Amino acid sequence: MRDFIRFLDSYKNLLIFILFQVICLSLVFRTSVFQRGVFLSSVNEVSGSLYDMREDLRGYFHLQEENDQLGQENLSLIERSRIAFEQVDKNYALIDDTLFIKRFSFQYADVINSSKSKLNNYVTLNKGTRHGIESGMGVLSELSVVGRVIRVTENYALVMPVIHSDFQLAVQFADSRYFGYLTWPGDDFRMAKLGEIPTDATIEVGDRVITRGSGSSFPAGLEVGIVDRVELDEGGNFFDVHIELAVDMSKLNRVLLIKDLHRQELDSLTTGISLDE
Repeated sequence: MRDFIRFLDSYKNLLIFILFQVICLSLVFRTSVFQRGVFLSSVNEVSGSLYDMREDLRGYFHLQEENDQLGQENLSLIERSRIAFEQVDKNYALIDDTLFIKRFSFQYADVINSSKSKLNNYVTLNKGTRHGIESGMGVLSELSVVGRVIRVTENYALVMPVIHSDFQLAVQFADSRYFGYLTWPGDDFRMAKLGEIPTDATIEVGDRVITRGSGSSFPAGLEVGIVDRVELDEGGNFFDVHIELAVDMSKLNRVLLIKDLHRQELDSLTTGISLDE
């Protein structure tokens, strides 16, 4: 108490000045409509600025939560899109809800490691068997082909991307429907190659290349890239088509994994059969 009295005694002049200022301002704002309006406007402006700062801070700390919500909404749209379904019979149109059946399901994963400058590049994801990830699942980024899962542990998955010397993918030209196998020459992470295309095929620079959908990793019609240039092979019998990849392997953050719901049934067809016979 003695310290408090000493404090008041030390700053009594300042405190008296502040008190008179408050009294004067109170009298001004109570008797003058104009001054009161200016004061209230100023208070509202300051309060609004503080509220904006509070909402900005709140939005920043909830950004991850909002991103996750948007991701789930986007995933829900993909689950209901055409690429998730397969037509029951391409020769007949049925007048009911059985024309299409569910073929693929999807889930997100985050990239925790990746490479792009090696001959054999890999991508590591933060989801594994306990999240339902299986070897052979296709991997997309913004609905463009990234690669295929080749190894899975409980919490992580290893992906062989398009830019790997052993990667192959059945693709076709969106317009002409000529098809072949996409491979990576190993020199530029932005480019891939499509060989043994017949010379009578009409191929133009800028033509879209999409997945053929012949395996269980990818639905048909997904973006792979566009034609960058067309050259004759060494024998002059086929075209070598150089493809600019749709996915940018230097900017991988979040990817989409594809699960074929019919994969087990398809694999059972070839059990015990040598495909080389």
